Amino acid sequence: MFPRGIVSLYSFQLPAALVAKLREQHFSPLGLLGWFWQTKSFRFPARLADADQSVMVLLWLGMLAQIALGIGFLVDWARFGGAGTWEFGAALLLSYPLVWVHLLAVGASIGWLVYFLLHPKKAGRALVCGVLERQVKRLRLRHDFKVVAVAGSVGKTSTKLAIADLLSQGLRVRHQTGNYNDRVTVPLVFFGHEEPNILNALAWLRIFRVNSRVIKKPYPYDVVVVELGTDAPGSMAAFAYTRPDITVVTAVSPEHMEFFGTLDAVAAEELTVFDYSLQVLVNADDIAGKYLAGREFAAYSLESKQAEYFATAKPQGLDGQHMDIAAPSGEIAADVSYLGAQGAKFALAAAAAADMLGVKQVDIAAGLPKLRAFAGRMQVLPGVSDSTLIDDTYNASPLAVCAALDVVYAAKVPQRVAILGSMNELGDYSQQAHQEVGAYCDPGKLDVVVTIGRDAEKWLAPAAKKRGCTVRSFANPYEAGEFVRAQLQSGALVLAKGSQNGVFAEEALKILLANPKDAAKLVRQSGYWLRLKAQQFPTPSK
Repeated sequence: MFPRGIVSLYSFQLPAALVAKLREQHFSPLGLLGWFWQTKSFRFPARLADADQSVMVLLWLGMLAQIALGIGFLVDWARFGGAGTWEFGAALLLSYPLVWVHLLAVGASIGWLVYFLLHPKKAGRALVCGVLERQVKRLRLRHDFKVVAVAGSVGKTSTKLAIADLLSQGLRVRHQTGNYNDRVTVPLVFFGHEEPNILNALAWLRIFRVNSRVIKKPYPYDVVVVELGTDAPGSMAAFAYTRPDITVVTAVSPEHMEFFGTLDAVAAEELTVFDYSLQVLVNADDIAGKYLAGREFAAYSLESKQAEYFATAKPQGLDGQHMDIAAPSGEIAADVSYLGAQGAKFALAAAAAADMLGVKQVDIAAGLPKLRAFAGRMQVLPGVSDSTLIDDTYNASPLAVCAALDVVYAAKVPQRVAILGSMNELGDYSQQAHQEVGAYCDPGKLDVVVTIGRDAEKWLAPAAKKRGCTVRSFANPYEAGEFVRAQLQSGALVLAKGSQNGVFAEEALKILLANPKDAAKLVRQSGYWLRLKAQQFPTPSK
């Protein structure tokens, strides 16, 4: 092993390996040097980005110059002699890998210094992430606990919460109820911290100090459940340090298309988790088979009996549904309060993850009925005029909107109203996505479709009208809520769903609540969010 490592140290591929490793370490000089001094082989898959090619060429030129200089000293010694000449020449020849990896680290350090001066917030974020990720690695090495990660285009937070709530009934589980799913916030979940301002150096130093103490003490949790999010290519690879025992992938569908462009790119990003997860559990219904070909995984499904975890769901109106789950360990039957096919998938994913962790079937069956819907995710609330409100306002995608509409279509009520907001962050796919949802609106099952936001008005509304639906469009959620309130019949069912900025459909629901105190159960009701809504919609209706 040692001779092979020495050979790779002097390989012509070394410059490319160093640059590739530096990028993998998120341009951390310490990360690069730590790898260099600990690895037994200096071979590294060198898939260089175009921007890295120039750095590799500079390394090559520098190394070749040092080699040439060393050879020159040896030639000079052979011709003329001279004390110390051959020793210096030999040192130049033998030391060039050490010299240039450290020069590369120094260059990265200088780059960080310049970057920090020009972009203090981004540089501070990178520094914080580097420290936190190393602390999580130390925590994982020192303590024996499981990590369940949840990735995917839609349904991550609901799936995460369902898994955490089910496991919590018998195990000590750490998770975060919101959407801590980026490079800064994911490591905070392991230690139970709230996120301070990225430039609050004192707060971050306190967190680092507390984390060091936590690492040294017995860890009081059996399982940590985290959510892994992405908003651009390359984000998922940054979570490799978490080393999940199980990663659940909920879906591959359009997301952040302004950055990904194609569904193939989305799949490549989301399925990066296969590279560093011990086991992967995938939603076979919402991930195309071509993306899973050749991979090892367990599947959960409501459609394919070939899946390791297959379930049938029998709706019980707005009270939930009965599920029969076929698992490798046996049959599980339970009533769950989650609504619709999406709700059934959340429950099924939770049951499957629990089974894979060795939770007994009887405990899974007893725990599933105790799961409750979360704010903004198919939460049922009482409305004015004896109406029923379905609060699905956390976010929106075509897949999730159509699934929510299916629940409305199946309900036996005298009036059905759909408040549908724009779906953000879909890039060039936005027009098609809104038109698909508009075409899914059924005039025989919806009395009125109310849209909020520019994209919904521009594309969703015309498609719904073409189907024959009665449609009203508003730029303001408060005006939409007032309109719906004036139209409500006794016993009506109202669905509200949409994205965040420019929509905030939960504010329309707030006007329809039978009990105004239930506003606290809606999403985004903190001071920060209310101020942001006031800025976007400065004159809400009273």
